[in-house]
Amino acid sequence: MITDGRKTLGVFMNKADLNFQNTVQKVTRQRARELGYDIFYFFTVGYRESSNFYDEQEKSMFAFTPMEKLDGALVTPDAYDMPGFRESLFDMLDKRAKCPVVCVRDRLSHYDSYYTDEDVAIRPLMKHLLEDHGFRKVCFLAGYKEHPDSNARLACYLDEMEKHGLPVPPNGIYHGSMWSRGIKEAYEYFYSDRENWPEAVVCANDYMAHALIEEIHNHGYNVPQDTVVTGFDDIEASKRSVPSLTTVGQDYNKMITLAMDLLHERIQQKDRGEWEVGYKHLGIPGTLEIRESCGCAPRPNAAHLSSELHRIEMVNREMGNREVSQTYFSIELNTADSYEAMHHTIFGKLEDIPTVRDFYLCLFKDEKGYAGHITPQVELISAIRDRQDAGMPRICFNRETLLPSLAERADEPQAFYVHLLHQRHNTYGYTVMQYLDDETPTMFYLHWNIIVSIALRNLDDQFKLKALYEERRLSSITDALTGLYNRRGVNEKLDPIWEDMCREKRTVCFASLDLDNLKPINDTFGHQGGDEALRAIADAIRASVPENAIPARIGGDEYLIFMPDCDEDDAAAFSGRFEAYLAERNHNARFAVGASVGTYVVQLSEGISLDRCVNESDEQMYQVKRQRHAELERHARSFGHTRSRHA
Repeated sequence: MITDGRKTLGVFMNKADLNFQNTVQKVTRQRARELGYDIFYFFTVGYRESSNFYDEQEKSMFAFTPMEKLDGALVTPDAYDMPGFRESLFDMLDKRAKCPVVCVRDRLSHYDSYYTDEDVAIRPLMKHLLEDHGFRKVCFLAGYKEHPDSNARLACYLDEMEKHGLPVPPNGIYHGSMWSRGIKEAYEYFYSDRENWPEAVVCANDYMAHALIEEIHNHGYNVPQDTVVTGFDDIEASKRSVPSLTTVGQDYNKMITLAMDLLHERIQQKDRGEWEVGYKHLGIPGTLEIRESCGCAPRPNAAHLSSELHRIEMVNREMGNREVSQTYFSIELNTADSYEAMHHTIFGKLEDIPTVRDFYLCLFKDEKGYAGHITPQVELISAIRDRQDAGMPRICFNRETLLPSLAERADEPQAFYVHLLHQRHNTYGYTVMQYLDDETPTMFYLHWNIIVSIALRNLDDQFKLKALYEERRLSSITDALTGLYNRRGVNEKLDPIWEDMCREKRTVCFASLDLDNLKPINDTFGHQGGDEALRAIADAIRASVPENAIPARIGGDEYLIFMPDCDEDDAAAFSGRFEAYLAERNHNARFAVGASVGTYVVQLSEGISLDRCVNESDEQMYQVKRQRHAELERHARSFGHTRSRHA
């Protein structure tokens, strides 16, 4: 997409730092590098039960993604467990994908897919509990009722209980969240009735299993001595937890490698013109991992526990340091009053993202500037390359390319992580990060992007307030009818520089204008005609004054113009242009407009006041007006004398 010589893959995932997602990233990056693909990870972040507007806005990723430009896509549908997300994902794929699509850990879509065979995966675990341990009271902690994998595991549990001639206990099945939320209620459901105390609880995934074990310990009981708990997925924490978790492993490495190879095969078929839209679903068996939580593995010795406690201490210390650094990053970034300040803060706090190699901040743009919503055009406003400050390129480019050629590395395949930046109803842009080799985003990836999003919103609010202030300020110093300055505007423009101009002995010109015959125009054509005449004078002034002039309507039919560095010849030239403009305007107008113009040219010196200059200019204008009236009266008397003589 950004490198002409390589094809581009898109990987779609929700939540960046979980075990499955980490494996997806590591395997796809490695395989894409071997096969010569650039790869973009399109991350959303949302949790099924969070019910907040931020998560809901993450769905805009599907409208943003340039799906039509990808050469292939690998998708993890079951990670999108928020209401409406899976539907939005497949709506994008069905309507806009022009490339092969392969799903991972999904048995329901109409695309190619590799997944764990849920019809057999959990059965060895059930047989181990029912046959090897001889348990009879075995319960099942399921996920939420719409989760397809949880439902498949639940069906296997029910089938194995039936095959072994065992009834499901009265408290046998509870629907949780596939996460730690709601685990207190699950504990009460399973363990509140001592007569129906379960010998074992089989959990639909490891996250719920770990949370349930912790809740059991909080109530003063022990696993596996008082009850057995098992999981599913074999996440990294399951190997190191105390007790370590008996679970069912899924061979994600094999699953994702096979999916990438199939995607590569489909892309080659498409290049040869042999690809036809169709799909095959391929299941992979799970592996039973027997550990301490069912009582079959030895308890850890003191050395192991000491090592594990040291590891946990180091992890907690690192997390604490990262939280502190991100707090200060948030404070500093949200004091930025410009995009330049944002860029310098981001680069200055690069230690907050120590595993990032490249960073790009792109904002959506339209003809009015930065849009605050998804647009076809994007501007790259901040860049870090190889952990060096690449400045603020201000490069505008088409959103479909995701990045400009500045980010290209012609000699190596690249892996980019894309995250939309949004707050409330606004979507400001997106970040693109490239990590150092073999590094992947941590839990702070979302936090870091949210901090940037909030800073962008604060900047947007600042700019809107400044624009509103400027609008109000301009309305207070401008004339609403003509758009010229008013008298207050003249003072605001001249007061700060007047003393300097006097000290520098600048030659300036003040011109006072008075509209002729405004009352007759109002009487004949109404006030709309009068307003038209006032605007015509303003238009003539704008067309005649030099660029650095300060033109104003100071009240009624009176105008004042200040022209710096203007001598007598320049003043005469202005008057000539003004009269010529009005003459041309009056040629086809329904009524003529004229004005008396008086100019006062003066070399300023210390002690000369602005009011004095304006008064002199007014006097010149009144003198012109008196002369014009006298000429009109002489003309009228001459005309009357001629008529009486002929009579």
